[in-house]
Amino acid sequence: MTSSDNSAFVRPLDGIKVVEMATYLAGPFSAKMLSDMGADVVKVEMPTGDPYRAVGPTREGTSIYWLNGNNGKRAVTIDLKSEAGLAQLKVLLADADIFIENSKPQVTAKLGLGNDVISAINPRLIRLSITGYGPDGPLSSEPVYDALLQGRSGLLAFEAVDGVPRATNHFLADKIGALFACQMALAGLAGRARTGKGMHLQTSMLDMMSYYNFPDMLQHRTFIDDGRDWNAPPQVVVATKDGHMVLSPVTGKQLSATLQVVGCEGRKDELRAIADGRERTYRFFSIIADPLKEKTTAEWLPLFGEAQVPAAPVNSPDAGLEDAQLLHNQVYAEMETPLGTVRAPRYPMTVDGNVLRPLMPAPALGQDNDMLA
Repeated sequence: MTSSDNSAFVRPLDGIKVVEMATYLAGPFSAKMLSDMGADVVKVEMPTGDPYRAVGPTREGTSIYWLNGNNGKRAVTIDLKSEAGLAQLKVLLADADIFIENSKPQVTAKLGLGNDVISAINPRLIRLSITGYGPDGPLSSEPVYDALLQGRSGLLAFEAVDGVPRATNHFLADKIGALFACQMALAGLAGRARTGKGMHLQTSMLDMMSYYNFPDMLQHRTFIDDGRDWNAPPQVVVATKDGHMVLSPVTGKQLSATLQVVGCEGRKDELRAIADGRERTYRFFSIIADPLKEKTTAEWLPLFGEAQVPAAPVNSPDAGLEDAQLLHNQVYAEMETPLGTVRAPRYPMTVDGNVLRPLMPAPALGQDNDMLA
C-alpha cells in the first residue's frame, strides 16, 4: 500500500459534481463517500443549518457526529423558501452530475422542484431522492429516525436478549442507507454513461433496511410455506477467565479442533448423535463454555490460532483503533481543523495502491457562499 497525499493521483470520481441537499446522516454520509472517491460535493443547507450539526456530543457547539459525516465537502446556505434561493439552487444543479436530497415529497412539490423542472434545468442530472418510508403510502408523511427503522424492520426483535428487544448503540440504519445511496448514485452514473440521459432514483430507508436484513435474518420466511418459529443463531461471544472473546468455528474440522483445544475431544460422539443442526450447535457451545473460563483471552487466542480455529478478542473501541492490521492498512489519518486535530478514516479502498483520505475538513455553516450566483 502506498501512502499518498490528497493531490498526487486521480481519484475515480474526479470531475464529478454532487449537490447534496440532505440532513442528518444517511444522505450526507453517502455524499461524503462520493467526495472521498474524488467528487466535488457542495452541501446545501438552510440558513439555520443542518439540524444534525447540534446532535450528540459537540466540540465548541458543533456535533462530532456531524463532523464525521460531512468532511470533504464545500457548504453553502440557501433560503429555499425564497425565489432568489430557488434560483441559486437551480444554478448549482445546472452543471451538476448528482443531486442527493431527502426532503419529503410534499416539501419538494411545494418548492417547485418536480422532476419536470429538474430535467429541464439539466437533462443529464442524476437525482437521488431518499425518503423514510417511500414517496406515498400510509407512512409517507411520517418522520423517521434510525431506531424507528430498526424496530419496524424486525431487527430489534431479532436481536432480543431473553425476550427483550435491543437497539444497537450506533446509527445502523442511517449508515446502511448511506451505503445503498452511494451505490445507487454510482449506478446512476453508469446508466447515464450508456444512455446519455439523467434519471430519478428513489429509495426509502425502510426499503433499504428490509433488503439488508433479508439474506440471513429472514431465513425462516424465505420459502412462502415455511412457518417455523423464529430461532436466532447461537451466540459466538464466549466468556473467558478475564473477559470475552469471539469464537466462530464453522467447518467440521474447526469444530473438532475446538473440542481438542479445550480438552473436550471425548464429547464428539455426543454431538454426532444429535440430528438437529441447531440443537447440535447450541450443545457444542454449552460443552465448551466452562472449559473456556479456565484461561484468559490472551492465553486462548494463540492456542486457537495454532489449531486454525477462527477466534478474535472482544476489543474495546479504543483497542480497536490500535488494531495491528488497521494500523498496517493505514485506515486512520489525522486532519487539522479549526476545532482541533481530528482522526479521520480513509475510504476503504485503494486506487493503484493510493489511499483515499478525506479531501478537507467538514465545512463551517455557509463557508462557501461566495460561490453562489
